[in-house]
Amino acid sequence: MDTFTLPAHIEDGSVLLDAPLPANVQSVEVRVTVATPQPNRLSSLIRLIENFPPGTKTGEEIDAEIEEIRDGW
Repeated sequence: MDTFTLPAHIEDGSVLLDAPLPANVQSVEVRVTVATPQPNRLSSLIRLIENFPPGTKTGEEIDAEIEEIRDGW
């Protein structure tokens, strides 16, 4: 089975061919390319963070580490 591209366009929600179908066509499959918006950097960062495994430190341990770092400044 051979596959080839036929020129077409979309008009009022319908796909219209810009060339006739060859005589021996058995079936037609339409593929659509959808433009997706580029995620902004913040949403990409949030997705990355959400995929991190959960930590093992308690809130108190994190607070103590932050205080230790601040004291070193």
